[in-house]
Amino acid sequence: MSCCDCASKHCNAEAPKPKILAVIFDLDGTLIDTERATRGVFQEFLARYGKVLDKEREEKKSLGMTLKDSATSVVKGYDLPLTPDQFIQEIIPMYQEKWLYTKALPGANRLIKHFHDRGVPIALASNSLREYIDAKISHHRGWKERFSVILGSDQVKAGKPSPDLFEEAAKQMGVDAVHCLVIEDSV
Repeated sequence: MSCCDCASKHCNAEAPKPKILAVIFDLDGTLIDTERATRGVFQEFLARYGKVLDKEREEKKSLGMTLKDSATSVVKGYDLPLTPDQFIQEIIPMYQEKWLYTKALPGANRLIKHFHDRGVPIALASNSLREYIDAKISHHRGWKERFSVILGSDQVKAGKPSPDLFEEAAKQMGVDAVHCLVIEDSV
């Protein structure tokens, strides 16, 4: 099958690229610097249980995990006397205190405003739970109003790396996913 009407077998014409009609953003590490704001929380938590942060292990951990998967990994990896749910119940309030201090990454406000002002639908699709997303963006003026869709991993069948978040965001914006540009910091 040919990509164009050219009869030549040596045709070099490229297939047309899909037109970008909407943009889907990740949140943590893409639009806001949650890592800097929450630095030390995990180390403080581990100290409560007599554990020491394993920097090498933390550098190797995979980004883009759901909260439940991450909690399971931490409880197992540090041999904590907790269930993953107990870990979440204890550590989330510690993080919530710090989320108020998250800063937008350079260019984030300008980029969001740019797309919004030009009528390009934008969505926020994060592995965070929806209530945590709302807490993280609550003090970023205009963000909640500018995103036509905001989705957390608890609102789809599977979080990242599954494409469910992106596909659902595209669907809710009324755009075929092939016409969406995704801006994400994880593979």
